[in-house]
Order: sequence, then C-alpha cells, then structure tokens
Amino acid sequence: MKKIDLKLDFDAIRLRIEHQKNRYKPGVWADMVGVSKNVVSNVHGRTKQKPSLEYIIAVSLITGKSVDYYLWGKESEKEISQPPSDNITKVVIEHQDIIKQFKDPELGKDLNKELILIQNTDKSLFKSTVQSIRAAGDMARVMKGLSNRNQDKRGSDQDGNGSDRRKKKQPWKGPDRRKNGTDNQ
Repeated sequence: MKKIDLKLDFDAIRLRIEHQKNRYKPGVWADMVGVSKNVVSNVHGRTKQKPSLEYIIAVSLITGKSVDYYLWGKESEKEISQPPSDNITKVVIEHQDIIKQFKDPELGKDLNKELILIQNTDKSLFKSTVQSIRAAGDMARVMKGLSNRNQDKRGSDQDGNGSDRRKKKQPWKGPDRRKNGTDNQ
C-alpha cells in the first residue's frame, strides 16, 4: 500500500480539541471521551503527544463536530449530533463523584460498564438486574438502620462524645491483706 501524506497539523488538531475540552475538568473530559486521564494529559499537557485517530473520532462523537473539522478545520454541512447539554455535564460530574465513593473506583467504573452492556443487550435482563440491585440496596439500608438503632440503645449510657458515664468497675484484686496483718512484706 502506498503511503499517503495527509498533511495533518497536529498542533491545530490539538487546539481545536482543546477548544471543546476546556469546558470540562480533565477527569470529566477523559470519562466522556472514554480514555484515561493519562491520555488526556499526554495529548494536552507538556508532552504534546499526537492525538490518535481513535481519540479524534471519540471527541467528534462527544462534541457533535465532524472528524473533518478536527482534522482539517473544515466545518461540515451536516454535524453529527448536538453537543452535550449542561444537564448532561452535571450528570457526568455527579456520576464521577459517585464512582469515587467506591472503595475501588476502578471496580465501580467496571460495574457501570457491565450495567450498560446488560442494558444494551436485553431489556428484561436489565430490568431484573436493576430490581435486584435496588432490593440489595434496600436491604443494606435496613441493616444499616438496625445497626444504628442498636448503637442508639447502647448510647443511652453514654454522653455526647461516646464516653461511658457509668462508673467503671475496677478489677477485683482480692482481700487487702495489709489490714489483716497478713501482709508478707
């Protein structure tokens, strides 16, 4: 196959992408585009790595601008779709905050991907999965509530900072032999 020189100006491509990217925090942008923060940092940071075709296409899909626009700066007559609204941005940021609450955020991200796969594969399976997750969540809330009630019952003998107000029992040391004169000192 003959090599084709596309005469791409990667600095200009990067600037066109950054014009869209600067509206978002780097982590949010990475999540929206579907790449790691490292990719965003390598392309837009000090390294100035050339953006891959996959990255450019993902940016195109997210922003609704054509690939032609990002590659050559030419506005297409027909744009792909509308850019994300502020409401979607808000949801993305909230979702990112939820994922961070997982003890293992990568697991949270993976579980969300699994849910999306189920949703796109079988609607009834997705519905049943959501019902199961909600039932498990309800059970966790009940269990947490019960443990809080038990703590409240125990807390009735405690002051506001959790210290016990009852007189603490001293360990039994046996009879004091010094009073009886039986001290062997």
